[in-house]
Amino acid sequence: MPRKSKQAEEPKAEEKTEEPVVTVAVAIVPETVVEEPVVIVDVEEVTKPELGGFDKTAWNPRTSLGMKVKNGEVTHIDQILDARERILEAEIVDAIMPGLKTELLMVGQAKGKFGGGQKRVFKQTQKKTKEGNKPNFSTFALVGNEDGYVGMGYGKAKETVPAREKSIRNAKLNIIKIRRGNGTWQDSGSEPNTIPFVVKGKCGSIRVTLMPAPRGTGLCISQEAKKILQLAGVKDVWSKIEGRTHTKMNVLRACFEAMKQLMEMKVRAEDEKALNIVEGSLIKVE
Repeated sequence: MPRKSKQAEEPKAEEKTEEPVVTVAVAIVPETVVEEPVVIVDVEEVTKPELGGFDKTAWNPRTSLGMKVKNGEVTHIDQILDARERILEAEIVDAIMPGLKTELLMVGQAKGKFGGGQKRVFKQTQKKTKEGNKPNFSTFALVGNEDGYVGMGYGKAKETVPAREKSIRNAKLNIIKIRRGNGTWQDSGSEPNTIPFVVKGKCGSIRVTLMPAPRGTGLCISQEAKKILQLAGVKDVWSKIEGRTHTKMNVLRACFEAMKQLMEMKVRAEDEKALNIVEGSLIKVE
């Protein structure tokens, strides 16, 4: 018999068929982003309540003048000052004049040997009792718009914060209007930069005299009294102070009394035009 070949005896190996590779291209579509509308927020409006802005709607007036201000019957401070009405609520000034600047005067002194203490806005005094020493703090505050209106107030309390708040409140209650002009022959400008005539004020032994000065002179007066004139809008003035000037409080009171005399003196129409006198603010709000 014929011998089978070795190749015939071995079973044939199964042929492996490779499956075709199918590549699928997937397109990645980016997500559509819907842009939200940009809202522009005024920073001043957001921070106004945080800065202690006056809220007229939450104010509950207790006087007839305050009710007129809230109802809109009185819209300008001149309506109150010209009628010589007394302001009994500080909120009246806050509602009519929202842009007032506030400043505390250096009337006190810190403790130091041989009078070497630094100046402070609070003057401290003590009362000796059986329970111990009871301190009191007093201070002067100024309010003004640097354009014809200024007020000064005095506050005293057992702590510094209530004394400061009292002085600011009293300054708003004592706000006044002043006259400005060119009362010196050395300056013939049309813009009022000084006071129109000489005025005097006194308190205790202090006598303060304010005199018109030409443009560019500056405020030739003590440092704390200078702040009163700056908040009132006076740029140039000469002054003369007589008496015991170490009592700073009397100097400030006398200077403020001299400022009041600017509105007390009667002025003729021809002099008002010649001296370029302006009452109150230069910019009149209708």
